[in-house]
Amino acid sequence: MYRFSEQARTNNRSRQNDPHSSPGQAGRRRRTPRWVRRIKEERGAITAFVAVSLVGLIGAGGLAVDLGRGYLRQIRISRAVDAAAIAAASAVRQGQAAAEQQGRAVATLNGITDGLDDVTFSLSFDLNAEGETTVAARATQPLPTTLMRIMGWEEMDIGASAVAAVPPVDLSLVLDQSGSLAREGAWDDLQGAVIEFLGNFSDVIDQFSLTHFQVRADTPISMTDFFTTPMTTEIQNMVSAGDTNTGEGLRLGLEQMQLPVLRPRSRKVVVFFTDGRPTAFRDIINGRDRVMAVSVYQTGRVRGYFNNPDQLSMDRLASADGCRNVSVCFGWRENAVRNEARRKGIEMADAIRSQGLLLYTIGLGDPDASDPIVQPDLDYLRLLANEDGIANPAQPQGRMYFAPSPDVLTEVFRQLARDLLVRLAQ
Repeated sequence: MYRFSEQARTNNRSRQNDPHSSPGQAGRRRRTPRWVRRIKEERGAITAFVAVSLVGLIGAGGLAVDLGRGYLRQIRISRAVDAAAIAAASAVRQGQAAAEQQGRAVATLNGITDGLDDVTFSLSFDLNAEGETTVAARATQPLPTTLMRIMGWEEMDIGASAVAAVPPVDLSLVLDQSGSLAREGAWDDLQGAVIEFLGNFSDVIDQFSLTHFQVRADTPISMTDFFTTPMTTEIQNMVSAGDTNTGEGLRLGLEQMQLPVLRPRSRKVVVFFTDGRPTAFRDIINGRDRVMAVSVYQTGRVRGYFNNPDQLSMDRLASADGCRNVSVCFGWRENAVRNEARRKGIEMADAIRSQGLLLYTIGLGDPDASDPIVQPDLDYLRLLANEDGIANPAQPQGRMYFAPSPDVLTEVFRQLARDLLVRLAQ
């Protein structure tokens, strides 16, 4: 009995210490402490929390990365549609088809082409409340995401739009028709260049006037729309003759910019052409309204004075009423007449710019001519235009263009049209 009992106690202790004992023996097995079980449970909860948080963190990081990519793409598309709208607006005077072609070409140059890389690009034309033609450019492009896919967003739609208004132009065209143009064989070239220049503008959108000058100035076509045909006819019928009264041409050009037919929101411009230095001016001379002129090719001589300026012929060289071919007339000598004629032009140009008007000048002539009297005065033309603010930095700054020979006049007027239309569209 003793030996059996002792062996039974030994076996019982072994079973209590055996972790693999059966459930039936649990009553005698040591229980796992509660705090150990609690730690195990919390470990599982923390693992789940970390897993969920990690998904959120990755999603947030992906959002930052993909939004950054989207922002850069947005900038690119915005620049493209801005450029396309401006380009189309610049060409709208040549018709909607030409404007759309130009706008799409510029968009392509900026990396945006309809139908390429899932890009959708469109141009539309309309009128705003002020009656201005508008061009709207729109583009969209889907952008595949990277890390944002974890959040279920596989792509973002990136888009931009821009609207460019085509402001109407009210333009006063002032042309020199003095006899030197015919003598130098430039008159036909000028007529052709100016007529082509008119074709860059629209009878529907713009208004033009035509002023021409020699010993005096005249405005055969006042500011009007549907100007292309009548101005073309008028220019074709004009003849080159007479003196160069710059101040009078600019004076009448300014009068056209003060008419009530001008539109409040229009871009207002004066374009002035001459082939030489001023040789005549109009003022009260010896108590009477007169024009005083000097000879172009005879130094030291006054050509004479002219009464009744508004009745002087524009088709031929006018005959002086007095002081014909003299050295002094009413106290005026050749240099004094030239200087006063130049001053009158500067004075009128300042009056034009002081009203907020753009003034563009075009000069023609041989800067290497042996006689300085017939050389073009380019500094004078820059001063009239206020190029780079040389006359008055506070006034509108135009530009001077120069043609050294008649055969480049057409290209000079083309460049003026390009520059002018781009500036007006901005």
